[in-house]
Amino acid sequence: MIAAAGGRPNGSGKGYRMRDKSQNSTTDNARPGASSAAHKFAVGTFVTLIGKSGQTPFKVTRLLPDGGSGFQYRIKNEDENYERVAIEPLLAPIPR
Repeated sequence: MIAAAGGRPNGSGKGYRMRDKSQNSTTDNARPGASSAAHKFAVGTFVTLIGKSGQTPFKVTRLLPDGGSGFQYRIKNEDENYERVAIEPLLAPIPR
């Protein structure tokens, strides 16, 4: 008797076949909508919040992943005792 892939006899009626692993792709497991784009602002860059009154400078302190609305950043103003989280579309660079 000839054994099929997996060591089972051909006559077992189970129809065993060897899986073609060449069809697997690393992109199959990628998150839908994920892109290879990078953050626009680096840590240490000074930015301002679009729509906030004035040109209050904020320093980017940390890069955060895309939360569904674009890349996120931790930003801090020197006059505040806390950090904020802002999405990339709401930030604009401040020339230095």
